[in-house]
Amino acid sequence: MMDDETKTACVLLIGDELLTGKVRDENGHFLAVSLRRRGIRLLEICTIGDRPEEIGDALLRLCARAPLVFTSGGVGPTHDDRTLESIARATGRPLRRDAALEAQLRAHYGPRITDAALRMADLPEGTALRAMPGWPVFRLDLEATAAHGPARVYILPGVPSLLRAKFEHLEAIDGELPSTPGWHLEVVYTDLDESQLAAHLDAVVAAHPGVDVGSYPRWSRGEGGKIHMHVRVTLEGPASAREGVLAARAQLHAALAPDHVLDHEPPA
Repeated sequence: MMDDETKTACVLLIGDELLTGKVRDENGHFLAVSLRRRGIRLLEICTIGDRPEEIGDALLRLCARAPLVFTSGGVGPTHDDRTLESIARATGRPLRRDAALEAQLRAHYGPRITDAALRMADLPEGTALRAMPGWPVFRLDLEATAAHGPARVYILPGVPSLLRAKFEHLEAIDGELPSTPGWHLEVVYTDLDESQLAAHLDAVVAAHPGVDVGSYPRWSRGEGGKIHMHVRVTLEGPASAREGVLAARAQLHAALAPDHVLDHEPPA
């Protein structure tokens, strides 16, 4: 699985609270940064509510886009925690009670155990428990079907501190998560505004189709309170394409007048 030089992934964030603004998402940003660090290209972050059919449809769509999918949220004991049953239904894998997870839940809750808590041990058939001890990450390896390609799904908790801890545990397991040499990044700062910069960037993009070019304007306050605009331009590509990234940066530098190139990004 995932034998291309650049690995790809998608993220599925689950919860009505994200769509209503009751909770600010932290997990999508954390996963984006963490995957980028490992050389994995994130293709999409999808946020949906707690409706089971929507969870299942979104999961299958993302599995068709990338061979690695991370879900976040919906694995607790309450009425709106529908991720596991939704994934089971969408993938055609019935829920089975996992004996090891049931034992862990009984040890944790003791005499306070409830049927609702035990339902957290009902997992899609074939689910592997990873990143233990403690509450595990659920991993489901899917074979290709008419609805999706071969994919590995990691089902993570929605609480940001728990998700971060579990992802770090996954990273500590040798060979669990893919890793590549990553990307080579170059940055150019300029005080030209984007309208003046656009033609130069178009020329770089046309000449270097394998380089990702980004343009990010910011404003800073100078002497006397005057507002100044500056733009951070990023030029990035796979580590193996380093020379192409350097050539793209050189072309942009040559196109800009020296007095419009900044040594560093001014403070906001």
